[in-house]
Amino acid sequence: MTTFAAARDKKPKAQPGPYIFTAKASAQTIKTLIVQYNLRDGYALDSDTPLQFRFSKPGEMPLIGELFMASSACPDMTTKKVWSYSLVEANGVTRVTVLPFWEYPDDYCKTQTHELLWSQPEEIAAFRAMLDKAAAPSATVLTPTAALKACLDLAKDNPSITCK
Repeated sequence: MTTFAAARDKKPKAQPGPYIFTAKASAQTIKTLIVQYNLRDGYALDSDTPLQFRFSKPGEMPLIGELFMASSACPDMTTKKVWSYSLVEANGVTRVTVLPFWEYPDDYCKTQTHELLWSQPEEIAAFRAMLDKAAAPSATVLTPTAALKACLDLAKDNPSITCK
């Protein structure tokens, strides 16, 4: 076995979610940053309560999942990449639970879900860094009204962005 092969085999495998992070910023500050982050990446805010919210955008499942699960027989339904967030704030620490998954139509046009592995270490590191930066006293955070305005600014040039 070569050194490269040994290193490759020891590479940690991506684990299924939920993925849990903690931050020393308030839940509202964290939520505002997550909203900005997802809107910037072209996701639409599907549901929004104070501490639970989710984003989605049309996407294609990996080929193997597409072949065995998602049905193309439902013209009004699309496969979506979904990111669900849940925040819990206690004792000056906010616990952030992230659950990514695929949402797709089955052969009977019913919505099904399948786990989405967050396998990009650089994306996870960037998310963690965003949370850490939010705790810094100089962090600039948009208010929810400003975040909605930012969404509208993005949406005017990109018809695939939906602001709710």
